[in-house]
Amino acid sequence: MDRDEAVLRPPRGATGFRGRNEKPLPDTDPGAFRRACFQAARRVPARLGELVPAGVSTFHSMTISDDSGSYTVLCHAHLPVVAFTGTPPMPGLPVRDFMDVPLNTGGFEAEGLRVLSADELGTPVARLDLGDLARAERVQIRHWRPQVLGDLLFNWWD
Repeated sequence: MDRDEAVLRPPRGATGFRGRNEKPLPDTDPGAFRRACFQAARRVPARLGELVPAGVSTFHSMTISDDSGSYTVLCHAHLPVVAFTGTPPMPGLPVRDFMDVPLNTGGFEAEGLRVLSADELGTPVARLDLGDLARAERVQIRHWRPQVLGDLLFNWWD
């Protein structure tokens, strides 16, 4: 998935939903995500919080703290992408405060995870080509009305 494709055309599974008769979505390896966070934190140096598994959200998360503060790294449960936010996610609420990478991300790419920028995550849904999404995903988008790509990717929809 190249950068332009990720911004303009989210792939199937971006919302975390699929149709009843569709094959299961792939799972992103939480171990690879944890290893990437560990490598990134080691370069700073920084401290890692516990891995919070996706559960009812579409993302795993870990908090990284260093002398300049704390931020949270989100890893999509079905797509190999990560995002950074300055505010820890609150269950059931939209994720806010997406930020550009505050540290060296070599560990993420080495684990096959692409880091999304704040600009990418702020792309309005109206500017996205949703053609690759399953019908069930488009139904959820009409129901939940995400405003930007970040809302669509990192959500608590049920």
